[in-house]
Amino acid sequence: MALFKKNIWILLILILIGALLGNVLGEILRAISPEGPVRNIFTEGFFIGITPPVTIDIRIITFTIGFSLRANLLTLLGSILGIYIYKYV
Repeated sequence: MALFKKNIWILLILILIGALLGNVLGEILRAISPEGPVRNIFTEGFFIGITPPVTIDIRIITFTIGFSLRANLLTLLGSILGIYIYKYV
């Protein structure tokens, strides 16, 4: 029996929670592990985003629009774990 009704919002929340936990674990690993290739594999990541943010000034209101995503291997593994939990729980 499923613990919750499956819909897209539950999936997105589980992916987000998994990614956040994976990112936190990656930062902890970066802080406590010694230098070496294993540390680099799990903690070095990639950056996707708009740098610098786009600013739109229409005299009355100024909008600043930006987006950035920083992920590492543990972030991706956490997201996959969120998908697994959604599918099998």
